[in-house]
Amino acid sequence: MDQAALGLVHNGSVLRLDVAQGWVGRARQNVDSLTTVWSIEPDRAVDQPRPVGRILRQFYESLVGLDREQADAALEELRGRALLSATNLRFLRVELLSSLGAPQDLLDDPLLQDVSSLARPPAVTESLAEAADALFMNRHATDGLLNAAARLDVAWPGLVTQAYQVTTAATARCYALGQLLLERPEAAQLRELSLRYPDDAVITGVLATTDSEQSSAPPSASPLNLYYDGNYEAALELAATQPPDRSFAAIALAAAANLQDSPSAVRALGVVDRLSEPDRNGLLQSVVERNFFESLRALTAADRVPSGWLDWFTGDWPDRPDLLAEWSRAWRRTPDALTSTADDLAVALIEALNDARRPRVRNGIPLFIDWLTSGGVPTSGVGLATTTFDIMLSSEPGKNERQVALSLLDGVLAVGCSSPEYREMLGAVARELPIIGPRDGSWLAQVVDLLLLSACPDPVERATLIARAAGVASSWGDRIDSRDAILLGLLFRNAGVDFQGQDNESREDARPFDSVGVYSLMEGAVRVLTSWIEERWPGVTVRTSAAHGNSDALAALVKGVDVMLVQTSHAKHAATGAISMAIVDPSRLVLVSGRGASALMRSLLTWSEQATD
Repeated sequence: MDQAALGLVHNGSVLRLDVAQGWVGRARQNVDSLTTVWSIEPDRAVDQPRPVGRILRQFYESLVGLDREQADAALEELRGRALLSATNLRFLRVELLSSLGAPQDLLDDPLLQDVSSLARPPAVTESLAEAADALFMNRHATDGLLNAAARLDVAWPGLVTQAYQVTTAATARCYALGQLLLERPEAAQLRELSLRYPDDAVITGVLATTDSEQSSAPPSASPLNLYYDGNYEAALELAATQPPDRSFAAIALAAAANLQDSPSAVRALGVVDRLSEPDRNGLLQSVVERNFFESLRALTAADRVPSGWLDWFTGDWPDRPDLLAEWSRAWRRTPDALTSTADDLAVALIEALNDARRPRVRNGIPLFIDWLTSGGVPTSGVGLATTTFDIMLSSEPGKNERQVALSLLDGVLAVGCSSPEYREMLGAVARELPIIGPRDGSWLAQVVDLLLLSACPDPVERATLIARAAGVASSWGDRIDSRDAILLGLLFRNAGVDFQGQDNESREDARPFDSVGVYSLMEGAVRVLTSWIEERWPGVTVRTSAAHGNSDALAALVKGVDVMLVQTSHAKHAATGAISMAIVDPSRLVLVSGRGASALMRSLLTWSEQATD
């Protein structure tokens, strides 16, 4: 019988079932229904390739959720399937390492060699400048500035050479250092920067070495002269106000190609569009202008860009999170704008997730959350962040989406919220408890951790939720990861809740360290971690720092411990550069992925296990 069945399914599989007595007729009906469905089902590939938007969603979810492994996997899939150009992949690599790596990684990565020689988006320049700031800047002496300028020129030559590239304090410092290597520094530009950043030691130090009496030619009103002076923004602005002309259109294209941002691209394409058809065709017959034109169109969607998040939610835009990342850089997050649009944004998001826009909008949500939480959730955005958190956990989230939602929970709890908003977030978490499984133990631990660390507008509701969470985690039994079981046990004990997890109390941990260094801006989490370490490994010394920049004390701490835990929201932090430079053995530097004391403890447990294997 088995051989006869195998003969009917060439290169297939056969399942043999023992049907209980009395169910043979129903079983035959079910098998008949199944074979009928198979016979009418259209053929399809076994492995359906994911669209580029879905892969980019994984990438940006991983950046917000601080998951380096998933971000690397997304980049590798994009590269292996050649879904993006090699240049764009290098730019995404910069974004990955600036968010989840160390500044030294940007310098050492072989894929990023000569990246500063490319025409690049402002975000890439800013990321490299932040790394250079952490690695090279010596803000105390002129000879140190000269040395830093030389090192910067070797690492990333031509990184910030024009005033239009100065968009942050780090890019301003890189521009100032570059002026030290010129025969005739732009003293006027340096003086302007010193007014914008009056307390910056690098800029004032460079300005002090330049000839303060050096005179500069008055700015020209010609678009061509402005372009050759490197004032691309002014050149584009002036060219856009001129009558339609091929020469002005060529200057506009060249200026926008240097600026490499979507608003400039739209403006330059508009100048070209105003030309007569013969002039436009003649302009684009030139290889140079044609390349500029195509590169600028790649920054837009049919020569236009959304005006803001509301426009992007409601409009018809391409499913390209990489373009959305560039567009959203220009969308300001002012308190008044958030207050006036919060309700409309929430309604638009809900509607978009329930119609044909769902795949595109779902792929862009990580960038929306990053925009909303970057630098901390503003008080005017608490209501929107709370609603977005509820929407995310009510939209059949996957593991990565739950992790991204943690940034909203963290941001809202950090700034504070009302009792109704607090209960809304607790309700969203409560609805997830029957759905999550043992693989979500790390996420559950971080949720409980953040709730315990933060102010509590409704203690009764929080206690009820944590008790339910303990019951769910207890039901997982031996299926839960041992590290998650340890963390949940510590957290539930701190909350005064019984937890029937794995028995880890009698375990004797091999201790490959006598001292632990911790860098984190979450001082409450550091205190909790310190108590956990001292309880689990008596005699271990814990040294901590929350310095906002480079310092001798921070360097001494790093050199004096056996393992260094670093927990920051992004690697583009001045302290991370000092830590990576001070560490003697890179294997003893642990960049923590996750939030709260539980993420720190989990990283230490993982490192300890690997060090003793």
